[in-house]
Amino acid sequence: MNEKDLRLVKVLDSEIRVDGPSALYLIATKYTNLVRVNLVLLKALLDEKRRRGIMITIDRPHQYVSHLLQLHGIDQNKLVFVDAISSHSSDTKGGSVAAEFQRGPFHIETLPDFLSGGNGVEPGGPSDFAEAEFIILDNIATLLTYNSMEKVQSFFSKYMELVMAKRPGHLVTVIVMDSELHASLFEYISGKAKVVIELTPDMQIRQVAPGNVKKAPAPDGQVS
Repeated sequence: MNEKDLRLVKVLDSEIRVDGPSALYLIATKYTNLVRVNLVLLKALLDEKRRRGIMITIDRPHQYVSHLLQLHGIDQNKLVFVDAISSHSSDTKGGSVAAEFQRGPFHIETLPDFLSGGNGVEPGGPSDFAEAEFIILDNIATLLTYNSMEKVQSFFSKYMELVMAKRPGHLVTVIVMDSELHASLFEYISGKAKVVIELTPDMQIRQVAPGNVKKAPAPDGQVS
């Protein structure tokens, strides 16, 4: 990580509250920066805040993320992965792995039941969800490859109800996505988010706003 990344670690560490009511944070960045921002985010939550969490990998097998964390010296001892796209992930490279979400991305609306143990299918360990202080969903827009917008919205409604509202104690959920590539989904999620953090293409904070504030689309080739 370079100096700019480390500065963003400090900013996210100060902006994301891990005490108080459960909350959803949405971070807007360019698609090409998604992996980089997720790494910065994990460093802030794992190394700076020293919190215990779950990362749900949708876009790629969890080993890829785990390997990057190892390369950057980010401690994975308090991180558990839930792999929503693969049923053959045994090499953790230092991180823990929750049981696979066997129904896969085509049935993402059942993931909240899986996490909360409410569908008769054992989650990755009874304590994983109970002890988690944060959940990160990796590249959530990938869900639109496998599901209709209606199904993805159903997933989020259920997630907010089962995972966040009914989980005792504080739980932070963070989603990083490109607002311009998937504007409708971004707007839907921002309506459920407590805070939207918008980054510039060079990983600087552009603005921090309440989640229900709609962002007017910028003209092509311009930034708002």
